[in-house]
Amino acid sequence: MNEIIYLIKFSLADGEQKVAEIIKTAFLKCDLLKHFSPNDLTAIKVHFGEDGNSSFLPSIIAKEVAKQLLAIETKPFVSDTNVLYKSRRDNGFDHLVLAGEHGFSLESVGVPIVIADGIIGKNEIEIKVELPLNKTVFLASDFVSSDSIVVVTHVTGHLLTGLGATIKNLGMGMASRKGKRRQHSVSKPHIKEARCTACGQCIKWCPKDAIFINEKTGKALIDDFKCIGCGECLAVCRQNAVGFNWDSTSSDLQKQMAEHAYGITSLKKGKICYLTFLVNMTKDCDCLKQEKKFILDDIGVLVGDDPVAIDQAVLDLTKQSDKKNMATIAYPKHDPTIQLAYGEKIGLGKRAYTLVEIN
Repeated sequence: MNEIIYLIKFSLADGEQKVAEIIKTAFLKCDLLKHFSPNDLTAIKVHFGEDGNSSFLPSIIAKEVAKQLLAIETKPFVSDTNVLYKSRRDNGFDHLVLAGEHGFSLESVGVPIVIADGIIGKNEIEIKVELPLNKTVFLASDFVSSDSIVVVTHVTGHLLTGLGATIKNLGMGMASRKGKRRQHSVSKPHIKEARCTACGQCIKWCPKDAIFINEKTGKALIDDFKCIGCGECLAVCRQNAVGFNWDSTSSDLQKQMAEHAYGITSLKKGKICYLTFLVNMTKDCDCLKQEKKFILDDIGVLVGDDPVAIDQAVLDLTKQSDKKNMATIAYPKHDPTIQLAYGEKIGLGKRAYTLVEIN
């Protein structure tokens, strides 16, 4: 039997009142209330947006989700995890300050804001999964300890996987620092000497001090032993001097994300649901500093219980007349269906779905 995925069409340009109506409709008409019980400690997984990023989902969405949860007497909190790369989001203190600047605070959304993996990203719980790549995965403790979860996802492109959507929000977004390192360790960049200007940006932003100037060549060089494959050097280089072996590394990373996503969903059966927003869609994810340069028009929000089916619907709904979808428009070198096929293989979800549009 196909998974039922609901589509509610809207645009963020419709205003905050429309957003409130959409969230209320999602909870009442898409059978989301079945996932929660009174007194549940309910995590609302969001992305607070990187410093300098203006395309992240606005805090009004988290606020309205929290209202629906408070109405059924759960105890919601809005949460995300720290990142690997050098950023205001690489520790809990600065991360919370930035979240407040972006509209996510107790005063603005009405519920606590929590960094789920702690002050330096080490608050984690090891979860047994017994999957082909990982016997265990390391997840942020507060997501594991919560009673139920609403996963609020912003659909974007992604420089390493092509598609940044529900599976990425689960697998990468709910992993601890150790879990993120394990996922990224399959991807190792290299410097293209002919293009390198030795500007030093990759050195400045490398979280593991794995890049230095080679005295013989005068160009940047990456120490493979120290490198964790986070891709920060690729993101900050303006000379196109950083290369990746996309064919193999993207595939491996997508499979790692799916296994880590399985880790959290296996713990929350019947207690997790998804709101995946196809609005403000950009080439790169909300982890990068970027202005509001959208590559697709707003479509709306997908609602359901299956992350694989939802992400398949994302690709289908964003398909254009030239057969390109969200991921292939953003990063055509990647095959975003790897994470979907592998997710289905390991039991994360099913790709087959029935789309039901709700007015």
